[in-house]
Amino acid sequence: MENRIRISCAVLCRIEHEGRYLLLVNENRRRRGVYILSPIGGALIVESPAPLLEMGAAFEDPNSKDLRLSLPHGALDAFRVWFYRGEGRELTPFRELHEELVLESGLLPMLTAHDVEWQRLWTAEQEGFTGRLGQTGVLTHYFLEIYDVKFVTPRSLGLLLDLPPESGASWVSPDLIDTCGTIEMNLDGERRTVRINGQAVLHPPTDARTMPEF
Repeated sequence: MENRIRISCAVLCRIEHEGRYLLLVNENRRRRGVYILSPIGGALIVESPAPLLEMGAAFEDPNSKDLRLSLPHGALDAFRVWFYRGEGRELTPFRELHEELVLESGLLPMLTAHDVEWQRLWTAEQEGFTGRLGQTGVLTHYFLEIYDVKFVTPRSLGLLLDLPPESGASWVSPDLIDTCGTIEMNLDGERRTVRINGQAVLHPPTDARTMPEF
């Protein structure tokens, strides 16, 4: 990937109740036997890829709309302008909430837009080497869009407050998140030590970016 950089754009949900935050074991890493609690969320999707293809983008999966791609290094600034403009891409966390809480984890039997309220907080940019399966060790520039999410119906919040054993989810204190601590959880038939990675939803970076409201 000479003279190119990997780009990964994700939505992360800050879900707080009585001073604790809902985190879920990352499914991608869980399949490899790595257990990490992180905020609910995942890749944002693109609706109109034409502007990105003009920048020289190569999508990791040509059959997917996920905003995971590589770009020439020189196109990063142009991509940043496109991203913060918010045109032609996903602008809500609902799809990921439904996917992770209903389809993947089964923590909720259903979820509608009437069950949740959300507010965009900030976008954090980070750069580092990814641990994602198939891309391990590749230098990646992350755009992390953080949303505050509240469950406003008893049928949704009640189930999340009464998590079943081996659910893969936990309500975690901010102190434990800030220290990147660990907790013990019953997962995949064993007692496991699970690392916590959730600082991105607690504190805006000093250079956090905001977008115009649509």
